[in-house]
Amino acid sequence: MKQIIGDVRVYSRHNKDCPHKSDTSYMKCQCPKWMQWQQDGKPVQVSAKTRSFAGVKEAAERQTRLLRGEIVKPKNPKSLTIEQAVKDWLEFREKNGLGNTKPGLMGRKLVEWADANNVLYLHELTSEHIIRFRNSLPYRTKTSSSLKVHWSVMCGFFGWAHGAKLIAENPVPNTKVHPQFRIKFRKPEIVPPTSKQVEKVLHTATGLARLFMLVMRHSGMSIRDTAILSRSKMTGNLIRGNRSKTQERYRVRIPKWLSDMLLSLPGEYPFWNGSDDPRLVVLRWEKELRAIFKAAAVRMTPHKFRHFFISEQLAAGVPVEAVALMVGTSPQEIRKTYQHWIKDAEDRQDALQSKVWLDKGLDENGNEQKPQ
Repeated sequence: MKQIIGDVRVYSRHNKDCPHKSDTSYMKCQCPKWMQWQQDGKPVQVSAKTRSFAGVKEAAERQTRLLRGEIVKPKNPKSLTIEQAVKDWLEFREKNGLGNTKPGLMGRKLVEWADANNVLYLHELTSEHIIRFRNSLPYRTKTSSSLKVHWSVMCGFFGWAHGAKLIAENPVPNTKVHPQFRIKFRKPEIVPPTSKQVEKVLHTATGLARLFMLVMRHSGMSIRDTAILSRSKMTGNLIRGNRSKTQERYRVRIPKWLSDMLLSLPGEYPFWNGSDDPRLVVLRWEKELRAIFKAAAVRMTPHKFRHFFISEQLAAGVPVEAVALMVGTSPQEIRKTYQHWIKDAEDRQDALQSKVWLDKGLDENGNEQKPQ
């Protein structure tokens, strides 16, 4: 006896060693699940391409909507493989002036995962596949936004495919309807290195590596933006450009002695030959910097220079909006990530204001002193 979901009968094709092989309606085993329905007066039997009841239930519900005309099946879906869809998407982004660093990475991961799981065509991807693919991604959760950031890129791909009518419906679960699929994380409090640690690292470094670190320390630029820094982005000691990660504008001044050192070097790029893959250049610099951290016996990462610069500016009382412009991020992100350092600066400003009032003979709140 086969189970019926909507207008579709579902059943298991049990393996020879399955203890439930005599009962095709048994769905709790990991045997292949199949579907059957009537179309144009003829029976149709197809694999649901899943081994779980949740997967076959979703497939049967979708097929029912197709049979009832509630959704329209795209024409010739088998003409578009996942690999080709990803290529078309990346081309679309490039022609519209959008960056393809993360999209290219995530597209490759999707194609590789689909190939390993015998899923060839775009229309074959179900919500079950999507969740399994998400679970396979190597990004940290709970304390990092990495998974959320990279997954949002994939959501963009499927949104594009659905909008372009390449798939009948978006297989990514709607988190407003199914909130259990939201990616939640809580960033730990940012703890930048101390001035002594930074000085110790700089004292250990020599040559071009030391100059590289000095640029990061005095600009707050990421390791990638530092690695591909060019003369064309410098006007005297002013550096202007767009962040590689987000394409947001940044504008920061570095000490003149440091800009003089940079501009005295030959070529357009101080830290890059201009032809090697920037990703490989970043990896080489990361390796060299981590070796220096180890030699200096200081536990930190290259990105800690950025944290140090931002917290230093905030602690000195530089307005949040100005710091955000320097490092190429939003004031909201600065406030959220560096709240502790902003409060310290505000407390010091409040204390200075109170001192000014007290020196004028007023109380600490700026009111006239009451005669005693």
